[in-house]
Amino acid sequence: MTPVDSAAFPSRSSYRSWLAGYWPEIAFVGGTLGVLSAVFDRNYLLFHLCVELFAVIVAFTTFAVAWNTRDANQSPFLACVGLSFPAVGTLDLLHIAAYPGMGILGDGTPNLSIQLWLAARFIQSLAFLGAPLLADRTLRSGDVLIAQAAAFLAAFMAIFLFDIVPDGFTPGDGLTGFKLAAEYVIIAIAAAACLVIWRRRRQFSRGIFVMVLLGVGLMIPQELAFTLYDDPHGPMNAVGHFFKVLSFYLLYKAIVVSALKHPYDLVFLRMRRSEEALRDHLNNLESIIATRTAELRESEARWRALLECSNDWFWETDRDGRFTALSARAQESTGRGGKDLLGFRHEDLLDRSRPTEDFDAMVEAQREHKPFRRLSFPLVGPEGAEPRWVMVSGVPRFDGQGGFLGYRGTSSDITARRQASEAARRKQTMAALGSLVGGLAHEVNNLLQPIVTLSEMAVKRVNGDARLKTYLFTIHDSGLKARDVLRDVLRFARIEVAESPPGDLVEAVRSAVALARPALPPGVEVKVQLPPNLPSVTITATELAQVLLNLIKNGGDAMPEGGLLTIQAESLTMSEAEASHQGLAEGRYIRLTVSDTGIGMDEQTRQRVFEPFFTTKPVGEGTGLGLAVVYGILRNGGGDVTVRSAVGRGSTFILDLPVTRPGDSD
Repeated sequence: MTPVDSAAFPSRSSYRSWLAGYWPEIAFVGGTLGVLSAVFDRNYLLFHLCVELFAVIVAFTTFAVAWNTRDANQSPFLACVGLSFPAVGTLDLLHIAAYPGMGILGDGTPNLSIQLWLAARFIQSLAFLGAPLLADRTLRSGDVLIAQAAAFLAAFMAIFLFDIVPDGFTPGDGLTGFKLAAEYVIIAIAAAACLVIWRRRRQFSRGIFVMVLLGVGLMIPQELAFTLYDDPHGPMNAVGHFFKVLSFYLLYKAIVVSALKHPYDLVFLRMRRSEEALRDHLNNLESIIATRTAELRESEARWRALLECSNDWFWETDRDGRFTALSARAQESTGRGGKDLLGFRHEDLLDRSRPTEDFDAMVEAQREHKPFRRLSFPLVGPEGAEPRWVMVSGVPRFDGQGGFLGYRGTSSDITARRQASEAARRKQTMAALGSLVGGLAHEVNNLLQPIVTLSEMAVKRVNGDARLKTYLFTIHDSGLKARDVLRDVLRFARIEVAESPPGDLVEAVRSAVALARPALPPGVEVKVQLPPNLPSVTITATELAQVLLNLIKNGGDAMPEGGLLTIQAESLTMSEAEASHQGLAEGRYIRLTVSDTGIGMDEQTRQRVFEPFFTTKPVGEGTGLGLAVVYGILRNGGGDVTVRSAVGRGSTFILDLPVTRPGDSD
């Protein structure tokens, strides 16, 4: 069923085909009107009787269809018009009986028949106007019947009981002013009904709309004809009745025939309109869905781009704390792809060889299903990778009933931040220690000078007392050793960057390994991996050899049962951001690493390993100055040294040595 288009009538291109489909019916109607014309010429009363009976039959037939389909009927137009037609049909039937010449009702004058005619037309035109106006409401059959019964009784009582309706016809003068005014009011109501039907044309299919509009519209020329006659049996009266035949025939076709042949076109019209509205809504919904989908895709792309730009990685867990989703950036911190971590927990990634810091606070928050923010703990990285630190934040997830579903949160890799903080803290600590021990060493060195000098002079003046000479030699040697220790302390204390001749790293490594190898425990293997053509560095070869001797000796001490000590080097260029983490200047560096497979260090030891006089060796086996001297030499040369270590995993010392600039002296 196709709703009416904006054009109510067929287009010119389809007019002929439309006319061809209706020509038998047009011929039938034309023939019927011809027969009625012939009857009119011979007997006007018979003509009038045929026309009015046809209208009465149509009225009651329409009522019968509307009444018997009232439970299933969803067309307010059919309900309002059909259930109002009994009043119209009854008044038209009384109009036939009162018509002049019938001799059944009234005094034989036209007034009674005219009054009944006007009452019927008023009810009919008001029904046509009210039907489309009430189309959006659900009408109860009883309400319509009560309304039309009240209208019929009001007209009947006004005409027959109270005789308050003015005359409509005066013999010799013709139609009265009341009759003309009443006809014009009926015409106005019919015109208003046509306008409303036109505006509500989507309530009808095309064919029904055309017939209803024409059927109601024919009331206008019909009533105009009834304002022009001066003889109730005259031609103009007959013209009005011809229009009435056409009007009721079209209404009969539109309502009764369509209701019987095509019940869905009228009886279930509201359902059809709902279906069409639903179809339109679905079309609009599809458009809205398409628009929303495009917006969601754009939003998804925007958020995906933001996720890819973010330094954080995002995760989601189930109620047992197992990862159910991770962003791709998790691999940068864990060394494993997000899919590889599905099913893991945070505790599976925890590096328990280092202080766990805030991990217990996170576990407690998860146990109580509370949010947590900015909690830090170390991660276990891939074998040989740099230890990582993360800062996590998370919020619990709940379903609609308040059931706990798990957590959703973010993790930030704060390794570089901690390294920069640690480097700054170490620099401040070392600077303070350097200032302290430097001043102390200077004062003690001044006190040692007379001890060494005078003990040496005293030995020369002792002649035969061997025991006294032994005492003096011991004092002299201890003074020299103390002076050497203080020299190392002063070297540590001088942590400002100083100019120095460039050193050959390859030569320094070769010399240090050769000197240290005899003192290494049995089973310690030294492996050197240096690329060719390494540039010179700002630290002298002698200082490099001293640094390497200290590191090789410490590595050997960490592997008393044997192991592998590896020395590697690589060239790199540090940007300003990268260098600032270690308090260095941007530029080219040689990164030298000395790794052992020994016992390793815990986190507390690792953080203090470069402090002067700090040692884990028994009393008398170490001064705690070796790594402090290494730190002082590196910082004095514009470089840096850091250490990675864990208990049972060995240690790796990382030395960043600045490359000499072109033009520096050899």
